[in-house]
Amino acid sequence: MYIGEIATRCDVSVKTIRHYEAIGLLSDIKRQGSYRIYENADVEFVTLIKRAQLLGLSLTQLKQLKITRHDLDWPAVMALLEDKKQQILIDITALEQQKELLDFYHRDIKMCLDNQVSG
Repeated sequence: MYIGEIATRCDVSVKTIRHYEAIGLLSDIKRQGSYRIYENADVEFVTLIKRAQLLGLSLTQLKQLKITRHDLDWPAVMALLEDKKQQILIDITALEQQKELLDFYHRDIKMCLDNQVSG
């Protein structure tokens, strides 16, 4: 398939496909004359890239994890996902503490305002 078709099938732009090639995430694409010819495995790999980005992984991280044309260092991926999960848990705790402070100040300010109105 040509670049337009892979872009459509993956719901990305042609520019995105070219960017993935430029940074080495998509590599060794066959050519027929001046046209790039993509395979179904390329569609699956672009879909994998998109899913990884939704999880918060960067293209640089994915590039570092790539070991062959369509394969990643899966044990390293697992470790990275676990690190990401731990960071999310830390972030959740911090956000919960921030929410508690906001609730406290909200109640405190509301009490002051209520006292002004009644006083």
